[in-house]
Amino acid sequence: MPSDLPHRITRAKPLLGTLVEIRAALSDTDAANAAIDRGFAAVAEIHRLMSFHEVTSDVSRLNREASTHAVDVDPRTFEVLRKALVFSERSDGLFDITAGARLVTWGFLPKPEGAPAPSEGSWKDIVIEDQNRVRFRKPLWIDLGGIAKGYAVDEAVAAMSLPKDVQVYVNAGGDLRVAGPLAEPVRLRTAIEMDTVPVIEIEDGALASSSGREHLKSFKDGRVGPHVGRQGISVGADSFTSVAAPDCLTADALTKVVLAAPREAEPILGHFGAIAYFYDPSAGWVTLGA
Repeated sequence: MPSDLPHRITRAKPLLGTLVEIRAALSDTDAANAAIDRGFAAVAEIHRLMSFHEVTSDVSRLNREASTHAVDVDPRTFEVLRKALVFSERSDGLFDITAGARLVTWGFLPKPEGAPAPSEGSWKDIVIEDQNRVRFRKPLWIDLGGIAKGYAVDEAVAAMSLPKDVQVYVNAGGDLRVAGPLAEPVRLRTAIEMDTVPVIEIEDGALASSSGREHLKSFKDGRVGPHVGRQGISVGADSFTSVAAPDCLTADALTKVVLAAPREAEPILGHFGAIAYFYDPSAGWVTLGA
C-alpha cells in the first residue's frame, strides 16, 4: 500500500458507562491519534458534566439545588437542557428528562445524594434562565441519559476538528456519528432474537438505537425497562428502534419518542429530518418518518 494513503486508526475505551470506539482515516498516524485523543477527552468532559451518578456533575447539583434557587451550569449542559425541552414540547412530553425519579424507583439509577425528595412534576417545571442558569419550580430528579450520550458523540466529532475529506466514526454503545466522504454500513443492534437484521448505510449523519428489552426488571405488577413514557409508564419492553438523523443528539432523543409512541412519533421525526426503523414482534419492521 502506498505510504500516502490514509490508514484507519481505531481505538476504544470505556466511557459513559459503555465502550466508546473512535476511528479516523489519516495517512499521518500521529495526527490521527491526536484527533482521537481530543475526541475521547470531549466524551469524558460530557460525562463529568452530565452524569446522574457523579455527585459533582451539573445534573447532580441541579437535582440538589435547583428547586430552591437558580443554578449556574456549564454552557454545554445548558445547551443540552434547552434542546431536551424542545424535544419535550414537540413530543408533548413523550420525551421527558424528569423521569429520573421513576428510574430510581425501578432500580436503574441510584438515589441522588443530598437531593430533596421529588414532587410530581414534568419538563414544564424546568425553567431555563439567561446566562446558563437553570431552576426548577419544584423538586425534580432529572436524568440526561436519554440525550447526553448522543451529544457526547457529536462533541467528539467536533473536537477532532478534521477536514471534511477525512473519514471519522464515533460509536458510543450504539449511538454513532459518521463524518467524511464515505458511507458506513451499520448492522442494527437489537436486543431481540430474529432471523434477519437490517443493515443500513450512514453517510455524514448519525444513528442511535434503543430497546426496552435491555436490562428488564420484573416486579409484581409486571416487567419494566429503562425507558419511561407519559405518566411514568415503562415503554418499549418488547420493541426496538434505530433512528437516523443529522446529528446524534437528535437521533438519541428521538429513539425514546419512538419507543413510547411509534405512530405518534412519525410527524415528530419528520420535523427533525429523521427516520426510524422500528421493530415490534406483532408487526415486524416498520419505517417511520422522513
